[in-house]
Amino acid sequence: MILDAARASVATSLGVRPQDVYFASSGPTALSAAVQGLLGMRGAAPRRAVASAVESMAVLSPLEQWADEVELARVDGFGRLDLAAFEEAIARPTALACVQAANAEVGTRQPLAEAGVLARAAGVPLLVHAIQVIGHDPMPGEWDVLAASARDWGGPAGVGILVKRPDVRWTPDQSGDRGWVGGFPDIPGAAAAAAALEYLEGSVADENRRLRELVDRIRTGFAEIPGIRIAGDPVDRLPHIVTLTCEAVTGEALVGELARAGISVASGSACTSDTRMASHVLEAMGLAADASVRISLPYGCTLDTVQALLVALPAAVTRLRSGPGTEAG
Repeated sequence: MILDAARASVATSLGVRPQDVYFASSGPTALSAAVQGLLGMRGAAPRRAVASAVESMAVLSPLEQWADEVELARVDGFGRLDLAAFEEAIARPTALACVQAANAEVGTRQPLAEAGVLARAAGVPLLVHAIQVIGHDPMPGEWDVLAASARDWGGPAGVGILVKRPDVRWTPDQSGDRGWVGGFPDIPGAAAAAAALEYLEGSVADENRRLRELVDRIRTGFAEIPGIRIAGDPVDRLPHIVTLTCEAVTGEALVGELARAGISVASGSACTSDTRMASHVLEAMGLAADASVRISLPYGCTLDTVQALLVALPAAVTRLRSGPGTEAG
C-alpha cells in the first residue's frame, strides 16, 4: 500500500500513470533495467543501439552488455548532440536510441524534442537519462522510457525512478507488476522520495532561479583566470551545475585541496596523478585539460559558500602549480 501510494504521488508530480512508474535502488539501476528491458525483449533480433557521445557510463555500460553494436553520435563543443549525426545513425536498423535530457557533467541541455521527433519517425524507442534533471528542469516531453534519481529533488540516496510510456515494448527484469525493478525495493525510501517531490513542487522554480544566479557568479568569477576554462553551454544549461577545466594540475589533487578548505566538489574527469586523462564527455567535446572540477550547487546553497569557492579554487590551483611534485609534466 505504501509503495502504491508513492507510485501514485510520483506519477501525479511527473504527469504520468501510476502503473508506469517503477522504483529502483538507484538511478543507474533504473537505467540498466531500462536498457535490459528494451533490448532483452528483442530476442535474437539485431540489437543495435545509438547513443550520444556524452551519455553517462550508467547508460554506456549496460549498452555494452546488451547491445550487439553501439554507435556514438558526435556532439559539439558545448556537449550538445549533433542532430544530423543522430539522424544518420538511426537511419540504419536500430533497436534503441539513448539521449540524455541534459549532460550531468557540464550541464548542457540536449535538443531532446528534436531528437525525439527523429527517433519516432524512424520507429526507434528513445531512452532518456534524466538524472540531475528532474527537480531542476521541467519534465522532458520526448521519451519512451525515462530514468531519474530521487536525490536530485531532495529525496534519499538509493532511490531511482523508471517511467515508461503505456505503449512502449519494455520488459521489466523482475517484479514489474509490483512497481519496482533491480531487486527488492526500499519502501521507506520510496515514500520519502515521493514526499520530497511533492514538497518541492511549490518552490522549485524560485530555487532554481536563485541557483542559476549563483552559477552565473561562478562562471563570471573564473572566466578571466588564466588556465581555467568553463565547459558547457553558458545559457542553455541546467541551473545548478558548472564544470571547470584547469591546466597544469591533476583532478584528484585539486579536489583534495578544496576539501581541505571545506569545499566539496567532484573531479569531472577520470584523471589520476598517473594518467591525467580527461573524461569521455570532455574528450567528446574536444576539450583537453589536466583536471576538471564539477561543481553542483545543492538546494539552499548560499552566496557565502559561492564566495568561498571563488577565493579557494584559484588559490588551490596556484599552490598545486607551484608545489613540488604536483606539476603536470
